[in-house]
Amino acid sequence: MIFLQRTQGERTVETSQPDQPRPPLWRRLLWPAVQLGSAFKLTGTHLLHHVIGASLIAALMLALEGLHVLEWLDAAMLRASAAQEQLLDRGKDPGAAYRPGIIEIDQPAFEQVFDEREPLERSRLEQLIASAAARGSKVLAIDLDLAPAVYEQHKAGERPLDRLLDRLAAHGRQLVLILPEQSDQNANLPWIRARCAAGIHFASPRIRERMGAVTRIELKSPVLAAVAFELAHGADEQEQKQPMPAALSEQKEVVALAGRVCQLARRTGSEKELARWAFEPVIRGDAKAAAEQNAVTAPFHPAAVAPQFLHPTRTRVKLSDGQAGVDAGALRKNVVYIGSTYDVRDRYTTAEGEQAGLHLHAAAHTSLGIGTADVNKYAVFVADIVIGVLLGCLFGGLWTLYGRAELAIDKRMEDHDVSRLHRMGTLAEFYGIRLILVLVWASPFAIGALAIYLSRGLLEQGWWVNPGPLIAGMFLHAMSLRDEAHHPHEEVPGLSVWAQLRRTHPGIVLVQAPLAVLLLIIALI
Repeated sequence: MIFLQRTQGERTVETSQPDQPRPPLWRRLLWPAVQLGSAFKLTGTHLLHHVIGASLIAALMLALEGLHVLEWLDAAMLRASAAQEQLLDRGKDPGAAYRPGIIEIDQPAFEQVFDEREPLERSRLEQLIASAAARGSKVLAIDLDLAPAVYEQHKAGERPLDRLLDRLAAHGRQLVLILPEQSDQNANLPWIRARCAAGIHFASPRIRERMGAVTRIELKSPVLAAVAFELAHGADEQEQKQPMPAALSEQKEVVALAGRVCQLARRTGSEKELARWAFEPVIRGDAKAAAEQNAVTAPFHPAAVAPQFLHPTRTRVKLSDGQAGVDAGALRKNVVYIGSTYDVRDRYTTAEGEQAGLHLHAAAHTSLGIGTADVNKYAVFVADIVIGVLLGCLFGGLWTLYGRAELAIDKRMEDHDVSRLHRMGTLAEFYGIRLILVLVWASPFAIGALAIYLSRGLLEQGWWVNPGPLIAGMFLHAMSLRDEAHHPHEEVPGLSVWAQLRRTHPGIVLVQAPLAVLLLIIALI
C-alpha cells in the first residue's frame, strides 16, 4: 500500500491508495514491440500528410530533371557506382551482334611505333590504316585527326595518306573521319571538302559529358558512333533501334547522318560553324529546338561499355617487319574503330569506371544496336509518390519513436527524489535515447546506400533512377511530425481527413499542396 498525507484544516489526515498491479511478464517482454508498433500507427491525417509531401518532392524532381539541374547528382551517383565492383556479371554479351572491333594506339604503341611524337607520324598512320583495311572490314571509323599538319600544308593533294584514303573510298570502303581541330584561317576546310568529294564521311568526335560523367549517347547528331552505325546497318535500322520520340516526330525531321557534315562543309565558310552544327541534333527548326537534349539522346547502356565484353574486341598496334599494323590473328570485325588511348586527357567517367574516348565511341555504337530508352517520366512520378509515402511512414515512425522515448525520460527526470540505482538507470536510458537519435539520422544514409545498390539492376537495363533527392526530402519532411510525440493533436469527431489536416498542419494545405500542383504543371509544360 502507498500512504499519502493531505492537510484538512489544521489536521493532517493519512489516506491510502492501492498499489498499481504489475503487468505480467509476457506483457513486459512485448513492451518494446508494442511501442514500436504504436510509433508506426498511421491515421488518415498522417497518410495524407505524407502523400502531399511525396507529391511535392516528386513534382520538384520532375521539373528539375526536365531543366537538367540534377545532372550533377546523377553523375555523382554514377561515380559512386563505378567505385564499386563491376556492374555486370553475365556470361553473354547482349550487344555481341553489334559490337565493333577496336584497333588502339596505347602507350606502348605510342612509344614503340610512333616514337612518342605528336602529331602522329603520317607514314605510320598510312601503314596502320592500310593494314586495317586489308582485313576486310566494311566500315573504318577513325578517331584520329588526319588533317595536314603545319609542315604538310604545302603538300596539298600530294600526301600519300590522302591518296590511300581516297583510294579506299573509291573501292567501296566506308570511311568515317573525325572533324579536325580548328585551324587558323580555316586552312583545314579545303581538305575536308576534298575528302568529301572523294566519298569519305565526317563526324563529330565529341562525347556528351554531363557534370563529370558520360550517361547518354547521341541518337540524331552526326557523331562518330551514330554515323558509323548508320553506314554499317542503314538509316532505317538505326531509326528502328532508336526511334525519334513520337511527341517530337511530328515537328522534327530525321535526316540521314552520314552525309550531314559534308553537306554543311559545302555551305559554310567557317570551321567553327561546321564543328558547332555538326554536334547539334539533326532536326528541322532553330537552335532553341535543338536544345531539347533528351529528345535526341538515350541512356548509355552499361553492357555496351562493360570491360568483360569490351576488352576482347581490342587490338593493339604493333610493328611487324618495320610496318605499323595489327597481328594477322587478331579479331576481325565488320566495323572497326581506330584511335588512340594513350592520352590521359581523353578519359571519361562512366558507370563502369574510367574509359578512354575511343572505347566510348565503340561502346556507343554497341549501345545504339542494343537500344535503350528513358524511363517514362509519368511512371517515375507515380513511383516516386508511392515510394515517398512508404519512406514518410518509415521516417515518421522513427521520429515518433524517438520523441516518445525522449518525452518519457523528461518526465522521469522531473522527479529529484530517486535512489542511486534509479539515477544510474536513468543515465543509461538517456544515452540509449541518444543512440536511437544517431540511428534515426543514419537511416536515410543506409536506405540511400541500399537504393543505389538496387538501382544498379535498373542501370543494367539502360535505365538510371536517382533515389537521393526523394530519400533526403522525405526524411526532412517527416521531421515536421516529430513534435507530435510531445504535443499530439486531438482528433475532432466529424471532421474529414482534409479538414483535420488543415486544422493541424495548415502549411501542408496552404503551401505544399498548391506548390506541388504548380511544379507539376511546370514539369508537364
